Amino acid sequence: MGLLQAENIKLLLSILGATQAFILAIVILFYPRENKVSNILLSLFVFSIGYLLIINRVAEWLNHQYDSFLFSFQLLGLISLFLYVKSLYGNINWRKQWWHLIVMAYDAFRIYLGSQIRFLKLEEGEYYYQFYGTGFEYFSLTSIVAIYIIYLVLSLREYRNYMAAANKNFSDELRLGTAWVKQMIYGRYLLIVIDLILLFINYTFPEIYAQYHGIVNTVAYTVFAYYITIKGKLNPAVYQLRQVELDKRMKTPTETTESHQSNHTLQKIAMAFIKSMEEDKLYAQEGISVKEVADHLGYPPYIVSQAINVCLERSFFELINGYRVEEAKRLMMDEELNHLSLIGIGFEAGFSSKTAFNTAFKKYTGITPSEFKRNESR
Repeated sequence: MGLLQAENIKLLLSILGATQAFILAIVILFYPRENKVSNILLSLFVFSIGYLLIINRVAEWLNHQYDSFLFSFQLLGLISLFLYVKSLYGNINWRKQWWHLIVMAYDAFRIYLGSQIRFLKLEEGEYYYQFYGTGFEYFSLTSIVAIYIIYLVLSLREYRNYMAAANKNFSDELRLGTAWVKQMIYGRYLLIVIDLILLFINYTFPEIYAQYHGIVNTVAYTVFAYYITIKGKLNPAVYQLRQVELDKRMKTPTETTESHQSNHTLQKIAMAFIKSMEEDKLYAQEGISVKEVADHLGYPPYIVSQAINVCLERSFFELINGYRVEEAKRLMMDEELNHLSLIGIGFEAGFSSKTAFNTAFKKYTGITPSEFKRNESR
């Protein structure tokens, strides 16, 4: 592959990926309107993907003379991703988020200092990495990797908090969109790993890698931009959990105090919940949430959630799927329903997909639905 051809491929992919990311960022920003904070943060994250695609080409055109300015905002994507996950299950205390600005300022200074050293040490045209050939690159690389690790740990911690809140309020993780959130986190950090691997190759085999410089990671970023567009499909389900938490915070202090009522009241609600499962079979409703059960029982969602956690000592997610598994077992043992497939039985029990059915069934019984069916047929 000739150098000119490689440059044309990089440029084309960068334009395609960045255009897709920028369009998606604009759409997300205005949809849906009632979740403005989450929209802005997700939009910034998607915008950052397009920004990095374009800014690398701009830096090359300018012979990396303005890297300290162009790359000053490269951490914006990781910061917005962390805050986006945090916003999905609660309000963000912005006064406690000031330290992100310090991190960005440090990174900008790191890039500026490294670029100044580079211009002192290297001749133009020998550029492989912004600090290549200086004694500063090792410290710079170590510090930026440390920042990456910190934000990865923080993002995964917020994702665990998000999942914990989801399990208290929803019965179906797939419909809620939690998997898509996790894929965004892992996908973004996979891009970072690819960047670091390519950086190592660039250091080790600069002559061989020169003509391919930037193509692999450009392809990776472009694929990721299209992936989150197609896979996410602007999934509004990821906002459902935030609405439940907002409903809870909008209650008056009196209502909140009343939610911490006597065990007798909570026990009463818990028993009503069990009755609604055993007699009304609410668990069979696909994707049912605490709010829907609470509406059926005539209590506020947060009080029902409290009754479940305190009296039944299990999450809403665990309880609902436990009932569904028991219902699926009953249906599989019913000879009159032998005409139903296993996935058909799963749907009848309230599961929304084959994956959700198989995962929950094996978790609660230790075997798959097909193994259970074979055992019962003997």
